[in-house]
Amino acid sequence: MTRFKRVRDFLVLPGSPTEFEDAFLRRLNRLALGFFCLHLPVFVAIAFFNETGPLAAVALTLLALFGPALAVAKVRNQRAVSVVHGFSSMIFGGLLVHFGQGPVQIEMHFYFFAMLAMLSAFGNPLVILTAAVTVTFHHLLLWAYLPASVFNYQAPFWVVLVHAAFVVLESVVSCFLARSFFDNVIGLEKKVQERTRALDQRNHDMRLVLDNVDQGFLTIDTAGVLSPERSAAVDVWLGAPCEDQGFADYLCRVDETVGMCFELGWDQVVDGFLPLDVAIDQLPQELRVAGRLLEISYTPITSEGELQKMLVVLSDVTAARERLRLEAEQRETAQILDRIMSDKSGFLEFYGEVGELVRNVAGEVFSEDAPLKRALHTIKGNCMIYGLDTVAERCHQLESQLDERGQRPSELQRKDLGARWARLDESLSALLGDRDRELIEIEVAHFQRLLEAALGTASRAELANMIAGLKLEPTSSRLRRVAEQARRIAKRIGRGEIGIEIDDQDLRLEPARWSAFWSAFIHVVRNAVDHGLEPPELRAAAGKEGAGSLRLTTAVVGGEFQIAVSDDGRGIDWEAVGEKARGLSLPAETHEELVAALFAEGLSTAERVTETSGRGVGMAAVLEAVEAQGGRVEVESEAGQGTTFRFRFPAKQMAPRPEALLLAA
Repeated sequence: MTRFKRVRDFLVLPGSPTEFEDAFLRRLNRLALGFFCLHLPVFVAIAFFNETGPLAAVALTLLALFGPALAVAKVRNQRAVSVVHGFSSMIFGGLLVHFGQGPVQIEMHFYFFAMLAMLSAFGNPLVILTAAVTVTFHHLLLWAYLPASVFNYQAPFWVVLVHAAFVVLESVVSCFLARSFFDNVIGLEKKVQERTRALDQRNHDMRLVLDNVDQGFLTIDTAGVLSPERSAAVDVWLGAPCEDQGFADYLCRVDETVGMCFELGWDQVVDGFLPLDVAIDQLPQELRVAGRLLEISYTPITSEGELQKMLVVLSDVTAARERLRLEAEQRETAQILDRIMSDKSGFLEFYGEVGELVRNVAGEVFSEDAPLKRALHTIKGNCMIYGLDTVAERCHQLESQLDERGQRPSELQRKDLGARWARLDESLSALLGDRDRELIEIEVAHFQRLLEAALGTASRAELANMIAGLKLEPTSSRLRRVAEQARRIAKRIGRGEIGIEIDDQDLRLEPARWSAFWSAFIHVVRNAVDHGLEPPELRAAAGKEGAGSLRLTTAVVGGEFQIAVSDDGRGIDWEAVGEKARGLSLPAETHEELVAALFAEGLSTAERVTETSGRGVGMAAVLEAVEAQGGRVEVESEAGQGTTFRFRFPAKQMAPRPEALLLAA
């Protein structure tokens, strides 16, 4: 009995049709009648060419049309009209097979199967069942009394059973499709109404129960005006609102920016142009007041599909956010300890340079947008490499704000960035010790060469140069540090274990003079990994082995000091560079002009902006650092083979003469 009830409930639609279902079926039933009317000229033509009686086709087709026409005109229950259409569709199928007697009569049977599938659009399994029963009786009766009207050969009974089996199979599937269409589309209005009523009751109960809970609940109507009902926490946190006060004005009492943002977003909610959930996402999500961080969430209250009110929930997430912040900063501190243990001098240099940039941003030293963008981009890039994600994320948000909306960092945002660095400085101060005291580190091999020179026949000038070199930084140390940074970037963006070759030719540089260049140089390396090296699947498709490789070199050639980075990636798309350059009104005819455009502010060939790259800021920072050292840039690139960036400087820029070091001491 239970199984029978389940089958019955599946085949018979529940309740009476909703307004939406009634309107939908009324339109569909009229379309079906129009479709049936088009059968008249078709059947007459088929009967004429097959010599099966055009006049009979007219008479029988009009007779078959009488039923659905009468139903559409007189029957108010649109579900019943749909059932009539299910019956009539099979009658028209029988007429088609009858008038189509001839070599393609069997092919005419496809009409039955096509109609069984099309009837699913009514969303009513009874329509399918009616059609299936009709075609079954049609085949059985005409096979027995007028077989030529069904088959163009002497078909045995088992052939009729085969046809019936296919009808049963398609009917079962069509029934499932029809019921699924009803449940998920046609009958959805009733579900929405039921859920809305339940939500209204639930909201009412929740307001009563949670009035004593440390959460703020209030509702606003479509005009944005607060309802009198609200939880006590709202008044405690924001103060009591005035009578019939708009929520935007209410927020402006606490934070004018948040209030204006809500006012703009609320217009999009009520005008209905955007989907409701998308429009709600445009509303402000957080509010700071009296040392609290309140999270704002919105729940629409609808009736018959129309927005009636909005439930606004305020939650104090101050403690939770502080806990998450502390946990993130603790993880970062642990990562920094690893960096210090492996490369203390490199970390100290990064820490000093980036710290200065952070303090400049926090103190609003940059009066123009371009240098501010470069500073934020450099801070973000270097912090990502050293695992300072909280600082990198803040800078990425400020970059997006400045780049996409033209808004400079607010005082609160600048203080937040500066406070994060101050907390980091406080936590590392004991570990880093006296950072102002200069120390000279010497490798054992270099110490051995210095001792041999002192005991040997080296001249005073040679010995002075060797001693002066102790205060200089080997480019090998810097290139190894850059290589490690490149490996971290590659892993972060999914490039895998890339190969890196270093050739430093045992050169040394003055650290202070070159620190700004090395800080900017990481932008070139990041671009080489991100834009130059292809993802593993593209490299494999191009016949390249491995994850890709970089070559980092320093050399003195022809009186010039050179620093270069090469990759074996895809090469630069010069056409794309030219197109972007012309879009920025930059010259882009010669190779030199294209190279200059490549380092222009705001030019990027990336398809989208990511945390790693895509804003066209990093290369501009590199060019600024190169020109500050009196250098110039060369770029060589071959499609599919790779790219080389070469930076040339006067050799005298490498380090001061030993006498200058003596005077500086």
